Amino acid sequence: MKPRIGIDLTYIVDKHATGIKKNGEEIVEGLVQSNKYDITLFVNKHLQEEYKKQFSNCKIVSVKFWFKNSNHGRLINIANKLDITKKGKIRKEKCDIIIYPYICDNTNIIKEQKNIISILDVIPLDEIEDKNSEIYKKTKQKYIELMNLSEYITTLSEYSKNRLIDVNPSYQGKIKVIPSSVAKLKKYDKKVSDIIRTEKPYMLTINSFFKHKNQITLVKAFNKIKEIIPHSLVLVGRPEENSPNSRYKEIVEFIEKNNLKERVKILSYISDEERNTLLYNADLFISTSYMEGFGRTPVEAAMCNVPVISTKETSLQEATMNEVFYYKKATSYEELALKIIEVLNNRPTKQRLEEISKKLTTEYSEKRIAEKYVELISEIMEGEVNAKN
Repeated sequence: MKPRIGIDLTYIVDKHATGIKKNGEEIVEGLVQSNKYDITLFVNKHLQEEYKKQFSNCKIVSVKFWFKNSNHGRLINIANKLDITKKGKIRKEKCDIIIYPYICDNTNIIKEQKNIISILDVIPLDEIEDKNSEIYKKTKQKYIELMNLSEYITTLSEYSKNRLIDVNPSYQGKIKVIPSSVAKLKKYDKKVSDIIRTEKPYMLTINSFFKHKNQITLVKAFNKIKEIIPHSLVLVGRPEENSPNSRYKEIVEFIEKNNLKERVKILSYISDEERNTLLYNADLFISTSYMEGFGRTPVEAAMCNVPVISTKETSLQEATMNEVFYYKKATSYEELALKIIEVLNNRPTKQRLEEISKKLTTEYSEKRIAEKYVELISEIMEGEVNAKN
């Protein structure tokens, strides 16, 4: 009989493509393809039918953690009221191991259950500037308590692993680095001009407008060199306007103040077809983030045979395997401006871009990442057998 693996996807609340959504779904897909397990997925009730179609070989167990507010049309979290319900459903399935691909307020970890907790990064902790504040101490303690709930933790990079050890040096369990699987994106026949209404070449970045994503540095760099390049600049990402860490408003104000509206385009909530089309046809992709547990979008861009400029911060150089262009100080728009000119004037050959794409596509294939999970699951199962004997 195959081991029974449960995977908690209740943190996914809508159909919008995000890094954490893709990460969880790709873990499922990789384990399904391995054909080694009976898999049960725990999902939000309003996504139940979608996941039944997407993962027809898996058992789907739904939990109603959200309801639609009729006045505002928004999904409202009622997780606290249903904590017992979800734990009961998890226990009822009697899975050998539960995988938690992402931890959030909806996550209800059952300590006595064998589990694998994915802690993708410590960005919420590192974003707190005052390291002596009570909020910093409380957030750090939450990480420590979370880590101590499981003997097995996965994280996306060696950088994130080392940060977790820094946060909780007394942790006695195993921390295994398993990156996100990143599939080469599907190409579509859609025209770029139908998306951004221009025939000009363009530079692209894709990221939510949080402070640490640092798009303001890119917009300032573009403003500095706008007279000597023909390109437009396209910023794709969710505004996150309800977050205190959103920099969307600051960026919009800078664009308006410097008369950049004709050449700087901001797009939010676009389709996968539009996103992929923009990626494949960009002259240059730029990642200005200074805080990433992995850094998916520059990897995706490089897989699309697009030249990439990235910061060297945190895990980004590791994730891109030292194969793209880098600039050192993430917040230096002057340095970034020089690097943009350098790359545009010395574009890599088609052969070189194909080599980079092939290397990253192989490294982050679903099969390769699934093998890492299979290895960890086997280790846990064997440990259980040895403990009983």
